[in-house]
Amino acid sequence: MAISTVQQQIYVTIWSKAVDTQMHFNEMSVKSRQFGLGFVAAALGLGIVLLSRGEEFSVHIPYLGGFDLHATVLIIAASAFGLRAVSTLDLNVYHKMLRGAVYFGMDFEENYMKEIFDLDKGMTQAITHFSRHDDAHVRIEGRKLKYLGTDKKDALMKIRNFYRTSFWTLIAVAAALFVITAHFGHSGNAASVEGYGAAVGFNAHAR
Repeated sequence: MAISTVQQQIYVTIWSKAVDTQMHFNEMSVKSRQFGLGFVAAALGLGIVLLSRGEEFSVHIPYLGGFDLHATVLIIAASAFGLRAVSTLDLNVYHKMLRGAVYFGMDFEENYMKEIFDLDKGMTQAITHFSRHDDAHVRIEGRKLKYLGTDKKDALMKIRNFYRTSFWTLIAVAAALFVITAHFGHSGNAASVEGYGAAVGFNAHAR
C-alpha cells in the first residue's frame, strides 16, 4: 500500500533522529576508548623516561630475599587496570546504548523505510552487516545490491577481545620489566653499607 507524502516525511524524520542518536552513542564510545588509550600511552611514556634514569626510581623490598620494585612496573600495571575500568564503562554503558539505537534503526528500516526506498538493506542494516561479517561483500543484482557474508562475528566480542588483549599485554610488559629490574637477592642494607664505606674512603682520600 502506497503511503502519503506526509507519512514519508515523518518516516524520514524519525530515521534521521535514529541515525543522530547512533552517532551520538558511537562518539561517546570512541571518546572513552581514546581516553583509555591516551592514558596508556602517557603511562608508557612516563615509564620509559623513569626506566632510562636507572635505579633511582626503585623501591627496595626487604622480603622474599630482597628485591627492587621499579616505579615503571607500578605505572604500567596501573595503566592496565585503568584501561580495564574504561572498558567496563564502554562495554556496559555506552556500547549497550549504541546497540539499542542500532537495533531500533534496523527495525525501523526493515518495517518502515522499505516502504519508501526499494533497497535490500538500509544504512544502519548495511553498516551492521559489514561490522559483523569478516567476509562481508555485495553483489549487484539488476539495479540493487545484494549483501552477502557468512563469517559472522559479534562486534561486541571484537571490542572485548581488543580490551582483553590490551590489558594482558600491559600486564605481561609489567611482569617482564619487574623480572628485569627486580635484582632478586639484592640487599638494600648491604648496598647502603657499601655506599657509605665508599663515601668514607673517598673523603679520607680527599683529606
